[in-house]
Formats: sequence, structure tokens, C-alpha cells
Amino acid sequence: MQRGNSSMVELTVDRLWDEPVILEKDDRVFRVQSTRDAFLCLKNHWPQTASPARETALSTCAAALNGDASPAVAQSTFLDAATEAGFRVSRWPREDS
Repeated sequence: MQRGNSSMVELTVDRLWDEPVILEKDDRVFRVQSTRDAFLCLKNHWPQTASPARETALSTCAAALNGDASPAVAQSTFLDAATEAGFRVSRWPREDS
């Protein structure tokens, strides 16, 4: 497996976030509670595929899933990409905390 390559990420590993986020735009709503959720959302459901913030978030999420970055950094870059894409972002307290 190549590190940092978003197409070669081990998705059986996950990194839960301290606080999930809700993204809303038009008729789309996503509840993202982990680095894996964020990676899959960016890869499969993102409205802007050619975006610097999306690319940064994808690579950071891949690094976090590989153990090379923290979940907090992955969440931060994901939120930057969400803002750039025009999502309304809400935080949602974890049910298990």
C-alpha cells in the first residue's frame, strides 16, 4: 500500500472524531462522524471534484487512516473543504459520550 495515495486506502481502519458534523447543501445531508466517513464522502459524494481543499482533505484523511495524521487534522481539513464547497456545517454531540 502506498501512503498518501487516496486511491489506496485501508478502509477497514477508522478514526472516530470527538464530535460528528452534519453537512447540508440543497437537498443533501451528510452525518460524518469519522475519518473514514469523511474520506468516502469526499470521494463519492462531493459536489466539486476539482478543488484544492477537497484534494488536501482527501490526502489528509488517507494519511489519518494509515496512521500518519491525527483524526483532528483530518476533520479540520474536511471542514475546510466543506466550507469551500458551500455546505452548511453543524456540529452534533456524540451519542456515546
